Amino acid sequence: MAWSVSVPGIEVAVAAQPERTIVHVAGRLDQDAVVALRRQLSDHHRCLVLDFSRVSFVGMAGVALVEAVAEQVRAAGGELEVWGVDDPRLRQMHESGRLRALCRHAGRGAETTAPAESRNRLVMREALAAALRVTGAPMGNAQLLDSTSQSLRITTQRGFHQPFLDFFRRVETRAHGSACGAAAEQRSAVYVEDVRVSELFVGTPAAEVLRDAGVQAVASLPVMTVAGDLAGMLSTHFARPTVWTPEVRRELGYVAEAAGRLIR
Repeated sequence: MAWSVSVPGIEVAVAAQPERTIVHVAGRLDQDAVVALRRQLSDHHRCLVLDFSRVSFVGMAGVALVEAVAEQVRAAGGELEVWGVDDPRLRQMHESGRLRALCRHAGRGAETTAPAESRNRLVMREALAAALRVTGAPMGNAQLLDSTSQSLRITTQRGFHQPFLDFFRRVETRAHGSACGAAAEQRSAVYVEDVRVSELFVGTPAAEVLRDAGVQAVASLPVMTVAGDLAGMLSTHFARPTVWTPEVRRELGYVAEAAGRLIR
């Protein structure tokens, strides 16, 4: 038996099976949507599955929802599964036994058969979209590492014109004068609150390119594989000087970490 429920901001379809109830969720799990969805899940006490394969991004509110529902289901003697998402916070819940299963895909299907390069481009495109939502930045780009040349190459971008893309088309991982190059060299996030006064950019050719592109702040986060190798870079750009809050930095870190787990 299946039915749909009305939850503001998201789409929810419930499929009740003899052995479990599957709740398919589509949309963005912001605070309002989470509160509404939490009420819809209050009556399910047996094995419950949350299918998040069509959820655009699972933020802090979404993780809190999963934690609350997991406790509710466990208290009633049931178990919770989460499908279609690979988030480090949910992975910790699975490893600690609070989630029965955490599946990257909807259900238990095999890995995608798409070529690794196409898959990695898709992963970075989705990660960039999530990073832009987290920060509210109007511009950003994602790069993958070319292992042959040890350079970062833009695979997807938002908000830039050709001069910027031409200049940053290939960035050496030990290059100076760019946030992504510095983040690649350090293997850690680089936040530049004002590129006009940053030692990283002052007096470099990149400073003029950023000025012409309307960029005054940038955050670059390396995407690392589970083996600890550099796979790519996520960068978001603002048209004004910006200070990133600890919460936003944490969310960006989760996005980069999740992308690294999916890279092949």
